[in-house]
Amino acid sequence: AAQDVWETAKEDGWREGLTKGRAEGRAEGRAEGRAEGRAEGRAEGRAEGIADTARKLKTMGLPVADIAVATGLTPEEIAKL
Repeated sequence: AAQDVWETAKEDGWREGLTKGRAEGRAEGRAEGRAEGRAEGRAEGRAEGIADTARKLKTMGLPVADIAVATGLTPEEIAKL
């Protein structure tokens, strides 16, 4: 009888630990996913802003070399805008 109680308690503890571990893992994964998504969004936003600036400078007639210096884009990237 004591052995059965011990085995039942052990199984209950194992299940509880497994459930808790899975929940913590999912929460951590969601947090990491959100952080990565925000970082990607910010990077895309910056790249879009730089491209917009380069387009405007190009429209204003600035030489491609100057636009490249100002934006950090390559002449090839500027030509594609």
